Amino acid sequence: MFSISRILVPVDFSNRCLGMMPYVKAIAQRYNSEVILLHVVNPVYAIPDPGGSAPALFPVPQRIFKERAEELEKFAVAELQGIPLRRLAYEGNPESQIASVVEAESIGLVAMPTHGYGILRRWLIGSVTSKVLHDVSCPVLTGVHTEVQPPLTRLKFSNVVCAIDFNRQSPTTVAWAAKFANDFGAKLSFVHVIPGVSSGFHLTYTSDVKQEMEGLARKAMEELQKNAGIESAENSVQEGDVSSGVCSFAESTGADLVIIGRGLPDGTAGRLRTNAYAIIRQSPCPVISV
Repeated sequence: MFSISRILVPVDFSNRCLGMMPYVKAIAQRYNSEVILLHVVNPVYAIPDPGGSAPALFPVPQRIFKERAEELEKFAVAELQGIPLRRLAYEGNPESQIASVVEAESIGLVAMPTHGYGILRRWLIGSVTSKVLHDVSCPVLTGVHTEVQPPLTRLKFSNVVCAIDFNRQSPTTVAWAAKFANDFGAKLSFVHVIPGVSSGFHLTYTSDVKQEMEGLARKAMEELQKNAGIESAENSVQEGDVSSGVCSFAESTGADLVIIGRGLPDGTAGRLRTNAYAIIRQSPCPVISV
């Protein structure tokens, strides 16, 4: 069910986190969402001498917790002006606290940046972000290089790409993408990548096989769109590495948002689930993982 009445933003006070706020504000304004800024203060571990007992866990000193809570009150005040807002400061494990708030507050969207700079950004994703992507059931908005705030024209979500791989979650992903694009008046395109590389070996297809596979993929895409009430959309079928194919298509079409499915609650993993982290790392624009 599509609902973004509350958006959770884990806060670490970084420029990357601040750079997510224009996206958060755009979505919050469209859906009249309440935004919850959450900062989690890690407990203190005391490492004993070699051969001693296990590391001991101590509560965060009250002075430090108070300082972080005060810093949270000042964070993103200008960026989220006019948005219904709550600020929560907790102590504990960030991943566990984020998951707990998602469940307790019926969060509709989690928004957080990924890590990585320069040529390394293709290979890095923050450990907290990766754990949240794995643990929470609601959609997650991620962005790379968000320390540089995007130009205003990119906050309208005018060009949305949805990547699909025909697993059991695909109807949900397509329906979610259709609703989001319609709400923003955005152009919606779909891409499916036929893997050309598997287990280190290049797969090659004859022209007849390629044509048949592409035809089947297009037919499946059209059926998914019909069931979601989509009257017309641009469909692209490509062959090659899945993550590179999705990201190349997004870049070539000037997409300002990519929507993907990241798997089912029962752990079923399609090709997009397998490649979700790579797509998030390489994407030229923010990604919503449904």
